Amino acid sequence: MQIRYFHTEGFRLSAIYALVFALSVAAIGAIVLIINRQALLDQVLISARTDVTAMQRGYAADGIAEVLEILNQLKGRPGDAELFLLQKDGRRIAGNLSPMPVRVGTVQFSQGDRHPVLGVGAELAPGLYAFAGSGLGRVHAVQERLLHILLWVFLGAFILAAIGGILVSRSFLSRTDAMATACRAIMDGDLKARLPVRGSHDELDRLATAVNEMLDRIAVLMENLGQVTNDIAHDLRTPVTHLRQRLENGRADSTDPKSEAAFDAAIQKTDEILAMFAALLRIVQIEGGSRRAAFARLTLAGVLEQLRDIFVPVAEAAGHTLSLEADDAGEVNGDRALLLQLFSNLIENAIIHTPPGTHIFLRLTRTAPEKVAVTVADDGPGVPAEERPRLFRRLYRREASRTTPGYGLGLSLVAAIADLHGAKVEMESAAKGLAVRVTFDAAGS
Repeated sequence: MQIRYFHTEGFRLSAIYALVFALSVAAIGAIVLIINRQALLDQVLISARTDVTAMQRGYAADGIAEVLEILNQLKGRPGDAELFLLQKDGRRIAGNLSPMPVRVGTVQFSQGDRHPVLGVGAELAPGLYAFAGSGLGRVHAVQERLLHILLWVFLGAFILAAIGGILVSRSFLSRTDAMATACRAIMDGDLKARLPVRGSHDELDRLATAVNEMLDRIAVLMENLGQVTNDIAHDLRTPVTHLRQRLENGRADSTDPKSEAAFDAAIQKTDEILAMFAALLRIVQIEGGSRRAAFARLTLAGVLEQLRDIFVPVAEAAGHTLSLEADDAGEVNGDRALLLQLFSNLIENAIIHTPPGTHIFLRLTRTAPEKVAVTVADDGPGVPAEERPRLFRRLYRREASRTTPGYGLGLSLVAAIADLHGAKVEMESAAKGLAVRVTFDAAGS
């Protein structure tokens, strides 16, 4: 769950804002460092100019003796970075600096491994040179301390931004999870479920409101469709059933063999119409998801064993053989009656659409720790690869002549039941024959 936070749009936006904020803090910090350094250097120069001016005025008033007195007073000031020099003809008279070349104005130089020195030099008289300045150690110390403060501010801001991103992601993820849960409930057949709306009127609330309005509209359409379906069931199945009864009565009253044969053919076609209509209604009912409420934990091995016992005699009567291989019990959550219908349709298709002598086999395997698969395969003539996707379309028949029994809804019903169970139906390639594989999520996974 924690890792999911880092893959949400909220966290991505927070990360972008944090990066922009970090770059802004870094830029502001660099500007502050530059301004602070320049201010400190200006302060050093102002102090040095003041000292040099004092020495110039002292020399003008009372000569070197006054300058020496001023230097003694300056050396008594607090701070070990104050540096002074009074030299004549290249020899130091007073101060704590070694003799240096005569340079007037702003002067910066280094002394061995000490910090650079910044100050102001001036000639008090021909051959008499004075310098006042300061080591830049204090400036560097202030700069380093300020840099450490800015780094801590940057780190704190980044941590707060990350925490904010996680909190935003958590809120965003909880809302999207609630929406996903509602969507899954709707797909499971609870058409009254709706996406939660928090009332904050943000983009997610607007999206949820729009989706809920769409679901309300779909619910109304589904209700109308259900009513139409019921009307069709009542208006068509009842007359067709009455027609069949009349055909049976007519056959019972007939004494002509040809008429009896005609009545039998008409009754058979009527039964096909009723069966097709019942299958269509069953597909609609299954796709509506209402049967999910009857799901229970069951073993696929038990379902397949029951089908084997039922269809072995049927297969032998058609000249086929049927066998079962179960490598695993294959526990799933599902509707037993619907799963019996699913595999019955696949087995019946294999029996009807393959020539005598075909071997049909059922195989139950565990393809992964959380997946189980049932394969219904045969070694008959098979189906061309380009035609396989069309087999699951409703009312699709491979034979244009329709000579083979059926009405093209068997595999459509298989697909509907598999989708209801969250299973995946695949037609596997085989060197000979056809294999239909249905993969389920194992119970508890």
